[in-house]
Amino acid sequence: MIYISKLWKFFNGYVIISIKGYNIEKLINKALCSGIVIRHIKKDKNIAEAELLPEDFKAFAELCARYRCRMRIVHKNGFYRTLLFMKRNALYTLGIFLSIAVIYALSQMVWIIDIMGNSAIDKHSILETCRNSGLYELCNKNSPDYKKIAEELRIKYKNIAWINISLKGSRVSIRLAEDKPAVKAVTDSEACDIVSTAQCRISYVVTEKGTPLVKKNDIVKEGDVLISAQLVPAGTEENPVTDIVRAKGSVRGILKRNYSFTIPYSINKREYTGRRRTAVFIGTAYRKICIKNARPFSPGEKSEEIIQLRLGEDCPLPFFIYKNIYSEYIEKRVNKDIETAKKEASVHITEFIAQNYDISSDILSVKTRYSEGKECLSVNAEIISDENIGTEKPHTDTGGSTINGTTENSGSG
Repeated sequence: MIYISKLWKFFNGYVIISIKGYNIEKLINKALCSGIVIRHIKKDKNIAEAELLPEDFKAFAELCARYRCRMRIVHKNGFYRTLLFMKRNALYTLGIFLSIAVIYALSQMVWIIDIMGNSAIDKHSILETCRNSGLYELCNKNSPDYKKIAEELRIKYKNIAWINISLKGSRVSIRLAEDKPAVKAVTDSEACDIVSTAQCRISYVVTEKGTPLVKKNDIVKEGDVLISAQLVPAGTEENPVTDIVRAKGSVRGILKRNYSFTIPYSINKREYTGRRRTAVFIGTAYRKICIKNARPFSPGEKSEEIIQLRLGEDCPLPFFIYKNIYSEYIEKRVNKDIETAKKEASVHITEFIAQNYDISSDILSVKTRYSEGKECLSVNAEIISDENIGTEKPHTDTGGSTINGTTENSGSG
């Protein structure tokens, strides 16, 4: 109800006046008795403010003169007043309507196409298919047939199990789910051996299916067969089985690797002064205009920030604000002692192990040797690990071999 009253008040129009005098109470009482509508009266000592209807303004002005009060117009508002302002400021009004028209036209276009859920299917291939069907950036968002495009994508890409194309504002979201590759049944033609991926000493063998060709403490080379797909009978069975299967099992080995690097005693370190300059540009994805220029520092660092203008979360506009931020720094030469360099080397080795070793690997030992030079500390780390060394390889008729071990059919050690 309150909104209706405000809307009615706007269409009728109103005038906010300021009254000054010593007979304000008598003046207001007389005006109300005379049928003059007065609203929102605020009084402070001998000054008051109130709202009047435009048709009551002349009558109230006559009462003010009779009660020796001075009246001043503070503000005029209303639909008629707005129309009069727009008529007197034609260019301003034209600019408002043009801005609304441009924003409306831009909001009817597709500015962003999001694709989610694809892993095997290339994103660019999906976008190319959508473009051939009439869906592309800068197209009219009401023109494409989204259901038809979804169906065409399902027909073209057989591994799409589910797809949905939705439109929100000027953003098109393509969500899909891909079929997982079916697990094929194991057959004789798919028989695989488990072979070694590195030269090492065997520490653990567990065979689920197949014939183990190595045992604990055997030394094997890269590519040696660890568990054969050929089932070899022990000779005590009544009905011996000699099938070829897909070998399964777990084989771990002890590997030794060397990792060498250097730590310099002296480096240049940046120390930022806190001074920053920002160059501001505005424009589209293809062209931009400089609004505020800034000179880079020397020496200095440059970072970029891009802000896309939008009418809401799902209605981005094709206009961007580009910021080039320049930060000043001073280069200082920082020297390290031997102990600091050794601590840095220890951290470096830890990061190397975390990045290059599988989570299932056990690090048995790390032996570090240092060589102090004039300008840097040379570091050599000998890393001994216990890790999984078996990988599948198509079965061949040749058996496995070891360097200094045995090829007996043994189980886990």
